[in-house]
Amino acid sequence: QAINGGLSFYMRRKKADDLVAVKQQLADLAGCPAAEIVITRNTTESLGTVIHGLDLAPGDEAVMCNQDYGSMLEQFRQQSKRRGLTCVEISIPLQPKDDAEIVETYARAITPRTKVMLVSHMVNITGQILPVKKIADMAHARGVSVIVDAAHSFAHVAFTVPPLDGDYLGASLHKWLCTPLGAGLLHIKKEKIRTVWPLF
Repeated sequence: QAINGGLSFYMRRKKADDLVAVKQQLADLAGCPAAEIVITRNTTESLGTVIHGLDLAPGDEAVMCNQDYGSMLEQFRQQSKRRGLTCVEISIPLQPKDDAEIVETYARAITPRTKVMLVSHMVNITGQILPVKKIADMAHARGVSVIVDAAHSFAHVAFTVPPLDGDYLGASLHKWLCTPLGAGLLHIKKEKIRTVWPLF
């Protein structure tokens, strides 16, 4: 109401200070530096910024799961049509015997051409929580960057972002944090910020 009532006065005189304050509050909640986060409109925009912003060449490969959120899969498929990226879609076990089985499922999909991997922290259709840190450790050891979809885990389950060790992470703040619609979060490790061409 204050924003809609203040219009350009708010935009010119208050928005910048409020944005800094809100980013700091989000950074505190996420457990990371404010300089590593951007407020977006939702997870799709957050992760789309990364998916479309990485320099991926024809023949490069991206690994993802057929249970990942449809919008993310479609953005990767668009990159396949546009840039010649190879999308490798795996299926993770619904009732794994342990974390190692899931990690191994992702590991088997990696080849020398794999550049990036999408991993859902919490699978939106099942609620299954994946061992992101273990997957990320495995991927990083093979030179593969990790994009984490935390749309359904952020502010829903207890965690902070850095221990997951993803290179990029997106979340929707209007889900479990219950902010107004149209608020999302993008986290990028400081050393990875330069690897993404921003959409905006």
